[in-house]
Amino acid sequence: MKLFSAELSGSGGTTTAKAVVMQRKGKTFSMLKYYTTDADNIQHLSKGMPLNIGMSYFDTIEETVTLPPVKDSETFRIISMNKLKESMDPSVEYLMAYKTNNSALPDSAGNLTYKVLMVPSSMLYEDSGLSEETMGQLNMFTVSDFALCALVNKYFPDKTVFHAFADETRICVTICINDYIVYTRNNPTEKGSNLLSAYYEYLNLTYMYATKNLRLKIDNIVFSGKLADMSELVTMFYEFSGVAQSTLIPAGVVENCPNDIFQEYMIPISLCCLDSAYDMTPATIIKKQAMSYATGIMNVTTLLCILILLFMNMSALANLYENKETMTMQAQALNGRIRKYLSEVSEGHGKQFDLHYYRTLEKRQQSVPREFGMFAPLLALGDFDLVTFDASKDGERTVEIGGTLHFGRLAQMENFKEKFENELSGITAESGYSLDNGTVFKTDEMTVTVKLLFKKGGE
Repeated sequence: MKLFSAELSGSGGTTTAKAVVMQRKGKTFSMLKYYTTDADNIQHLSKGMPLNIGMSYFDTIEETVTLPPVKDSETFRIISMNKLKESMDPSVEYLMAYKTNNSALPDSAGNLTYKVLMVPSSMLYEDSGLSEETMGQLNMFTVSDFALCALVNKYFPDKTVFHAFADETRICVTICINDYIVYTRNNPTEKGSNLLSAYYEYLNLTYMYATKNLRLKIDNIVFSGKLADMSELVTMFYEFSGVAQSTLIPAGVVENCPNDIFQEYMIPISLCCLDSAYDMTPATIIKKQAMSYATGIMNVTTLLCILILLFMNMSALANLYENKETMTMQAQALNGRIRKYLSEVSEGHGKQFDLHYYRTLEKRQQSVPREFGMFAPLLALGDFDLVTFDASKDGERTVEIGGTLHFGRLAQMENFKEKFENELSGITAESGYSLDNGTVFKTDEMTVTVKLLFKKGGE
C-alpha cells in the first residue's frame, strides 16, 4: 500500500510541505519519492493516496490524567476535557489525541494513566491550508513533534529516550518510552542567530527540566535532522549530560533512502510509523470517510448485482433461442408428416380409396392406432423414418418407431435425450406396454439412431 506523508510549516505567509511517498512492505517501508513543495500541491501529488499530515505547533496543551479505562473516544474526550478545563480556553474548539501509559500500573481504584495532547482545531481548518477534498483523504493529522517517538521504539525498546531534532525553522525535543510521549517541547529558531549556542542552550534547559522537575532518568540521547551532523554540539552536550548519544539510520526501517534524505525528511517518514493514538483527525471527517467508504462498497455491490442479472438474462435468452430452434425443428417435422399424409390421401382413387379407408377404420376400431394420442408427444420429438401400429391375431399389439435423427448442436441433442427418455418412461408406466429399446446416441457424430418396439397383450 502506498502512503503520502507530509510535514507542513508556515513561513512568510506561505505553507511549505516536506513530503514523501512510501510503499509499505510488511514491517518496513520503501521510499518511492520525496518533495519539498508548496502545500497547495499536496492534493495533486497525493492522487487519492491515504494522507498523513503533521504540523509544527509551539503551544500544545500537554497533560497527564488518571481515569478509569475508557474504550469510546467520544466519552474519553468529554471526561478528560472536563478535568482539564482550567488549561483550556472556553472560546476555542480543540483537537485531541491521547495515549495510555502502558508502563504505569493501574492505581488502587483501577484507574489508568493517559497522556492527553490538545491543539486548536483552527490548526487544521485554517492554518494547514488543506482543501475540504484533501481533508477527506486524511489517514492522520497530528503535531509533527509527536512523530519523533515513532522510530525510537525500534532502536531503543523500553528505554527513556531524549530525541532532539532541528531543521531550518525550529528545534524540538520529544522524550518518550517506546511510543509513549512523556514530554515534548518545540521552539522556533531565528535566522542569523548563533545556532550552536542557541541549540546548546535549548537542549541544556530541556534536559535540566526533564531530569530535575520531571525526575526522569534518560537512557539515550538521539540527535536527528540538522543536529545529526553537528559534532561540536554532540561533544558539548555529552560533556554536560554524560549520557550515551546516537543518530538514527534508515537501515532495517526504510529502504531506498540515503541517510541525508532520512535525516532531512525524518518527520514525514516517522509519521508513517506513528501510533494511531496520536491521530487528531476530527470525528466529523472520520464519519464522512466511513460514509464514503460504505457508499463505495454499496456501488461495487450494486454493479456486481447488475452484472449477475445481465448474465442471467443472457442465459435466459440463450435458452429461449435454443427452445425456439427445437420447436421450429419439431414444427417442420410435423408439417412434413402432414404433407406426406395429405399426399398419400390425394394419390387415392376416389370412392375406391374412401371405401377402403372406411372399412379399414371399421376393422381396426379396437386396434392399436386408437392409442395414437398416447404416442403423439414422443412422435413429435423428431421426424422418424418408421412408425407402425399393429395387432396380431392372438391379440398382441405392437408399436415400432425407428429412424436416424441429426442435430446441429450438442445442447439440442441433450435436450432431445432428456425429453425422449421422459416420454418413454411415461408410456411404459401408464399404458401397460413393455419396451425393447435399441436406441443409440452418438455424440461424436451428433446423431441418434432410434429403435423402439412397444408390446402389449397376446395369449
